[in-house]
Amino acid sequence: MTEPARDRAAVPLLHRPVTVHAWEDVVFAHWRHDPESLARLVPRGTRPDVVDGSAWAGLTAYVFRETRVPPFPPSGRLGSMTEVTIEVLTVDDRGRRGVAYRTVDTANVPAIVAAHALLGVPYTFAHARARRRGDTLSYRSVRHPARSLHPVRWLRGRRGGPGSGAAWPGGPVWPGSTGGPGGAVRPRHDATVRVVSGDVVDDRLATDLTTRQGIHARHLAQTLFWQRQHPPLTIRSARLERLGGDLPDAVGMPGLLDREPDSLLVVDGTTVRYAWGDVVR
Repeated sequence: MTEPARDRAAVPLLHRPVTVHAWEDVVFAHWRHDPESLARLVPRGTRPDVVDGSAWAGLTAYVFRETRVPPFPPSGRLGSMTEVTIEVLTVDDRGRRGVAYRTVDTANVPAIVAAHALLGVPYTFAHARARRRGDTLSYRSVRHPARSLHPVRWLRGRRGGPGSGAAWPGGPVWPGSTGGPGGAVRPRHDATVRVVSGDVVDDRLATDLTTRQGIHARHLAQTLFWQRQHPPLTIRSARLERLGGDLPDAVGMPGLLDREPDSLLVVDGTTVRYAWGDVVR
């Protein structure tokens, strides 16, 4: 029998933490799916986790603060960033319930480089921003495929030229976003979510969807498991105000944001520690 869902991520780390973060203003939006429809999207050695009779795909958005790579002090370059993810909830043959990221969109280039090289997590360069006004949480992420492939080159060009982007909420205006014959707009992918945080909820489904034991990630020819640890979460209901974008289309999950989530939740904040787990396959 597995441990109670609420306690899954509070178990001791098997190894020394590789990163420690403060998570703030976490939005969890999840949709029910047939397990077979998601099976091709998860790493070898894992399968979609069936919770309350369904497999689940999700969009998660949050702010990282006070990032540390022990034993070093908090890093200025890695210290604060906004992330918007598209993910599938997973489980492996050892019963570890995790998450497989299809993408983690962020503007933090050092995090992108480190995640690809060390963790196998598919970070992608994007103009990701967060805003909180009272109980209203807003996230927007916009990326351009060419910028995603060459974020460092784009940043160098941006420092010396005009067109650095528009202010929230209209979204960024990318340098070179209109080019080619007739000024055609080049493709870009985006996601927007705005919710109003509500009352605390304490039920099994909410805990299962938000409390995951780690990350299942493809790295080279292997599937890795990175352990995630945090205290039991204080989970809140949420009311949807805005949701849209085609970011899921870019990661093999078209139409994910076309309907309201089957579960919409908010966590005000927590401290998350990641550590090496093992090779799944």
